[in-house]
Amino acid sequence: MRQSLNPAVAKVLKRLHYPLDVILLRMRRYVAYPSSLRHLEQMMAEGHFG
Repeated sequence: MRQSLNPAVAKVLKRLHYPLDVILLRMRRYVAYPSSLRHLEQMMAEGHFG
């Protein structure tokens, strides 16, 4: 179920270069995994690596 967005938020989201779901996925990974090769195996196991 999709909620209606605040018009100001909708205006900002229209300017994005990438779909919102892609941005949210990348942010989740950025927060979940530190930037190190040590955690690469965990990231690969999660799937949809890219």
